[in-house]
Amino acid sequence: MRHKHVVRGGLVGMWLAVAASVIWAPQVLPRSAAVAATRDTLRDSLLVPDSIYQGWKWWHVYCYRCHGEDAIGGVNPAAPDLRWALSASGANFPRDSFVNTALNGRAAKGMPAWKVLLDTSAIHELYLYVKARSDGWLKAGRPHRASDLQTQRK
Repeated sequence: MRHKHVVRGGLVGMWLAVAASVIWAPQVLPRSAAVAATRDTLRDSLLVPDSIYQGWKWWHVYCYRCHGEDAIGGVNPAAPDLRWALSASGANFPRDSFVNTALNGRAAKGMPAWKVLLDTSAIHELYLYVKARSDGWLKAGRPHRASDLQTQRK
């Protein structure tokens, strides 16, 4: 019986101490810094490495007109949703097939060959962007790079 009161008293005391420290703690971070700190601690679904960001840029120059913004398809009925084309539950196209199709096109389906305008490194960056969208960890919208966030903080 006595053990129960000690435990209960200790829990109440700890709760009071935490509540007091939260209430009387000085607010040293300005609002923008608090938001930045929150962004750093949570998984940012639009934070990408440079190669995927570059792939997003290529996408919005050449691919979105037919395959839709954010690789969702639906703009041109002949152009597939590439998230499905690369997903394990969909067509599961290997990277080599993606690169070959992007470089050489599919004239019968209206897909132009991009080898005149894009080299294999640009096609690889496109693949990385679409694969990130296909895997689901990169959400729709404009991604950003960690290097962009660091220059904004300075």
